[in-house]
Amino acid sequence: MDFFGKTDPRQVPKHLFRHALEIDYQSAIRGDPDKQNYTVCPRHWHMDATFPCDACSCTFTWSAKEQQRWFEEWNFWIDSAPRHCPDCRKERRALLAAKQDYDQLVGKAREGGSLEEKQRVLQILGELEAGLGQLPDKMLETRRVFHIQVERFSDVDE
Repeated sequence: MDFFGKTDPRQVPKHLFRHALEIDYQSAIRGDPDKQNYTVCPRHWHMDATFPCDACSCTFTWSAKEQQRWFEEWNFWIDSAPRHCPDCRKERRALLAAKQDYDQLVGKAREGGSLEEKQRVLQILGELEAGLGQLPDKMLETRRVFHIQVERFSDVDE
């Protein structure tokens, strides 16, 4: 009996590729359960699989090599699978980094920060708005106040 596809990639439990539109069994590479984070069912095989992106709806291939890296180097939980294409993942990481920059800088900029800090906060808010759409009210208020302060400083300079 082939438990969890130990000897045949076609017998790998389907829940490990939930939401996959297609699985390429020809691309199968052997997994190493000793390096994986699982409770009951390891991944004996990694195979190229095609998924739809939750953000942009395009399809993308999650390669067997990438899966091996996720599960055997980075210790992702074995039931994990990407929900976004590489481009959308990159964009989401950039937005997260911008949000972290905003969080680190905004308090200091509100409490008498420099013109450069306020301009940087305005730039970050522009990036966040472009990526997220509507900003929360507090960010909108911060943008309004900083715009006024930056304009005043520019008027004094002239």
